[in-house]
Amino acid sequence: MSTLETTPRLADNLRLLAASQLQIQAARSVALDGGALGVMAVDAGVAAIVIGTRGAYDLWIVALVLLGLSLGLAVRALLRQSADETGPSVADMREARETKTEREMEESVLDDLARDIQINEHALARKGPLFDQALRFLVLAILVELTGRVVR
Repeated sequence: MSTLETTPRLADNLRLLAASQLQIQAARSVALDGGALGVMAVDAGVAAIVIGTRGAYDLWIVALVLLGLSLGLAVRALLRQSADETGPSVADMREARETKTEREMEESVLDDLARDIQINEHALARKGPLFDQALRFLVLAILVELTGRVVR
């Protein structure tokens, strides 16, 4: 814990900044989840097209494998923990009010916000690359299928 006293103005600014960061992280998490659902839908659509046309030189099998990898990674991204920690509980703060001074509560709130921001950042750091890989495999599967159609 810091030995310097946090002024009320600084604490208010830090709380506003933390709230903004938590909102941005939650929005990024929702965007990644929506993107993963979109990738899964496109995977299914492209798989139906690939199975229906069965292109030349068995490239359609490679395309289906890539679509399966894309779908699996999108599902894993969707199942990962989302950025949903939103700061300290008001109920906990009410209970702590009886045992802590105002300064101690202020420090506790700021610590909780900082911890939640860090937790969310770790969750997004694990979810983002899975979505990126799912999207790459989807694009690669489409390119393989298109190559099979051109070769035919």
